[in-house]
Amino acid sequence: MPDLVGLNSILLVFLITLLLGLRWPQTLRFLMVALTLRLIFLIINNYLFYLPDGDMDGLVFEKLAWEWSQVGFLNLLEKFTGPSAHFLSFIIAIPYSLFGRSFLMAQSFSIFFGIGSVFLSWMLAKKIWNDEIAIKVGWAVALFPTLISYSVLVMREAYITFFLLLAFFGVVSWIQKKNLKFLFLTFLAFILAAFFHGAFIIGLFIFFIIVFFVSFIDLIKLIKKNKTKISLLFFLAFSISIITIYTTNNISFDYIGDFKNFSDLDQLSKITKNRFVGDADYPEWIKINSNIETFYKVPIRTFYFLFSPFPWDIDKLKHLIGLFDSALYLCLFYLIILNFQVIWNNSALRIVLIILLVYFVAFSFGVGNFGTGIRHRSKFAIELILLAAPLIPRLIFSNKKSHTNT
Repeated sequence: MPDLVGLNSILLVFLITLLLGLRWPQTLRFLMVALTLRLIFLIINNYLFYLPDGDMDGLVFEKLAWEWSQVGFLNLLEKFTGPSAHFLSFIIAIPYSLFGRSFLMAQSFSIFFGIGSVFLSWMLAKKIWNDEIAIKVGWAVALFPTLISYSVLVMREAYITFFLLLAFFGVVSWIQKKNLKFLFLTFLAFILAAFFHGAFIIGLFIFFIIVFFVSFIDLIKLIKKNKTKISLLFFLAFSISIITIYTTNNISFDYIGDFKNFSDLDQLSKITKNRFVGDADYPEWIKINSNIETFYKVPIRTFYFLFSPFPWDIDKLKHLIGLFDSALYLCLFYLIILNFQVIWNNSALRIVLIILLVYFVAFSFGVGNFGTGIRHRSKFAIELILLAAPLIPRLIFSNKKSHTNT
């Protein structure tokens, strides 16, 4: 029997994508190509062979969603996990309890957020750069292999990528306009990302540390002129509250725990030792065995997180996929280095870069093999594309008529 619920879900995603493209004609071509590629990958994964990670966590999340949905829609709150690895299962269990089990419907949710990330990357690129560069970003995100792949799996990646990008949209908008609504947008987006993976709360605290210093400096400048501003006082108070809540150990998140655990070097070194698993694990010599080793091995682990596997790590045919992926990140970082002065002179981009670097260091502790690294670094691919955007070569598909600066 055809999966009518799943097919209708895919059709709904198609209609939403088409409406976005018709409302913003500049996006129509790359949005439709993005959707087409994701549907092709979906067919490959479902009917030919599993994509990388296609036969792993996603199947577990989906099965758990189906089990939870058996209690019925009205009783599902009993299964609410809060921020945890299984929050995705809770989300999928809601439509499952209403419409029945449909793996294709669950996949359509991932595709929806994947397309949403393509569209949002274009919007953010317009805000940061201009129309022409935004088109390049839209195409680059639409065609980026791991973003396509994880957009068709029942995994957390598509959701996290979208909400993290939404958070950075809020970060850039707040820096540019110092508007209260963008502060709350950033707050909400980081929280939603953290519901799927607790480590993403780190970006929220780094952002509010920055909010505190930026607001404090602006307020001092106004006080010297015998002026003040209520919004700055609010930004200061709110940022202090957020930072205090976590640093006083009143709140804990999945994967990173409370502030005491997160700032304990002994605990962090233990985490690194437990992450060396599988046939794609990092070299034994980059395990952290003491607090002193943390300071010189973390940069090496971060490098491995971003750019492995290396040619000498390849001992299986499937590892070639990772080698191609790492080459893409090397190219992006090369372009970012060339564009570094422009990035650093732009206050919004400078903050985006700082938050990204903190994330990279944090994930260097929790990742011990390049298979997992490929999956986790895909969550940051769009932000790297945005930073490298002006120097990304024009794609042959790009709309060459768009040259207007925003």
